[in-house]
Amino acid sequence: MSNAESPDTTCAVCDKDLTNATGVAHIYHEGRRFALCCPVCVQLFQRAPARFASGERPQTIVEELVSDLKWKQPGPL
Repeated sequence: MSNAESPDTTCAVCDKDLTNATGVAHIYHEGRRFALCCPVCVQLFQRAPARFASGERPQTIVEELVSDLKWKQPGPL
């Protein structure tokens, strides 16, 4: 999320524009309010709230978190 944008107009996880959006979730972290566009973004934010809140590049965090969630192919039986 860029500093120029309000936390309520952009999803903190995927950077989706939330202007005029309905059904937006809000999570508070360390006294700051963050808008999230969908249940997946809520779940990802909850896995690394300090990183999203610090302004770290959201795509980097999402890539790491999604790779952790992917199903791992088991080895030969």
